[in-house]
Amino acid sequence: MATAQPLPRQPLRLPAGSVRAMLATMIAGLFWLLLLLPTEKQIPIPLFLYFLAGMVLLFFVAHGKSISTGGQPPPWGMPRGTFRFLLIAGTIVVIAAHIYLRKTSPLPRLVPAADQLKQWPNLTIALFGGLGAGWLVGRGPWRNSAVFQDLQAWVSIIAMLGLVAEIIIRLFINPHLEDNPPIDLRTYEEVLTGIIAWYFGSRS
Repeated sequence: MATAQPLPRQPLRLPAGSVRAMLATMIAGLFWLLLLLPTEKQIPIPLFLYFLAGMVLLFFVAHGKSISTGGQPPPWGMPRGTFRFLLIAGTIVVIAAHIYLRKTSPLPRLVPAADQLKQWPNLTIALFGGLGAGWLVGRGPWRNSAVFQDLQAWVSIIAMLGLVAEIIIRLFINPHLEDNPPIDLRTYEEVLTGIIAWYFGSRS
C-alpha cells in the first residue's frame, strides 16, 4: 500500500501562499489607508506601491498553480478564496467610502505627481530584477531544502517589516519633521520593491 508523500516544507512553516497573501493584503492596505486619510493629512501615494500592485495581481494568478496545490491547505488555513475576496471587497469598500466622504472620485488621488515619475526607471529595474532573480533561484535543486526555505522565511519577514516601517515613517515621522526635510524614502522603497519582488518570484 502506497504511503502519502509529506507535503513540501513552506516558509515559516505556514500553508503555501500564506506569506504572499499577507504581503498582498499589506500592499493593498497601504493604498486603502492613504486614500482614506483626512484631507488635511493627505500625502502623495508613493510610486513604489503602483509597482507592488503587480505583486497583488501575481498573488491572484498564483492561485491554483503554486498556492493550495498538492493537497495543501489554503493560505493561513482559511476557506479557499478568502484573501482574494478580502482584496476585492476591501477595494470596493474603500472606493465607496472615499466617494461618500469626499463627494468625489478617488481617481485624481491615484495619479502620480510629475516629480514622482523620476523614480520609475529604478523601480522598474528593482521590480523585474527581483522577480527574475527570485524566479531563477527558485528553480534550483535546492528549492525544497530547509536552508532555502529558511532564507525565504527571513526575506518574507524583512519584506513585511519593511512595509510596516514605510507606514510608520510616512504617517508618524515625516509629518512631524517641521524644521527638517522629510526622510527621503526613494532608495529604501526601491530596495524594498526588489526584496518583495524576489520573494514573489522565488515562490511562483
